[in-house]
This record gives sequence, structure tokens and C-alpha cells, in this order.
Amino acid sequence: MPFSGIELGEEANVEEELSDDGSQLGEKKRRLNMEQVKTLEKSFELGNKLEPERKMQLARALGLQPRQIAIWFQNRRARWKTKQLEKDYDVLKRQYDTIKADNDALQAQNQKLQTEILALKSREPTESINLNKETEGSSSNRSEN
Repeated sequence: MPFSGIELGEEANVEEELSDDGSQLGEKKRRLNMEQVKTLEKSFELGNKLEPERKMQLARALGLQPRQIAIWFQNRRARWKTKQLEKDYDVLKRQYDTIKADNDALQAQNQKLQTEILALKSREPTESINLNKETEGSSSNRSEN
């Protein structure tokens, strides 16, 4: 007699194995229909955490396994968190760009003022000499008169 891996009398006691989402192993994953998704989305808007009683109510109302509801909420929270991170990033990026532009403008203004200061410092001694000569000439003219 060939060995099949199942001893006699055990066939009746074998239970069908279930996957993590509550469906039978080997069974194709079924997509939720639009009504189920809309109901789950509305429920998610009310609260993104799922209490056991609410999970059971949704499962009964939608004809799904409670585990399917829990996984849907878990996935939806992950998508929500990703969207929030994207929004936060966009806000921070805009703020950074504004501050960077302001900083660049201030750096340019600072550079321009530094250049003007250097130009004034380099002209200062010659101008003061010219001023002294003018004042000397005018005071000597006065004394001559």
C-alpha cells in the first residue's frame, strides 16, 4: 500500500488552513468592491484606529473577515502617514526655499556693502589730503589779505 502522508481516519479531521487575511490558502485574493471601499473610507474618516467592536460591525456589514478589515485599516493608516509626510515635506521645502532666497539676498547685500566699505577706505586718505590742501590754501589766502 503506497504511503500518501495521511494516515487512515485523519482525512475527516483535516481543517482547511487559512492565510493571514482570513481567506483560505490557495484562494485568490479578492478586491473590495466600490461600496465596501467607500464604507471603509467613511469609517476611516471618523477614526483611523479600529476598536474590536467596530471592526466586527464593519465585517458583518460588508461581508468581510474581521482580519481583512484590520489589514485594510493598517494599510490605509500607512498610506495616510505617507501622504502626511509628503505634505509636511512640501511645506518645509517651501519654507526652506523662502529662507534660502532671503539669505542669498542678504549675502549679496552684505557683499555689496563690504565692497563699498573697502572702496571708501581706499579713497579716504587721498580725500583727506585734498581737503587739507584746500583748507591750507584758503587759510593762507586769508592771511595774505
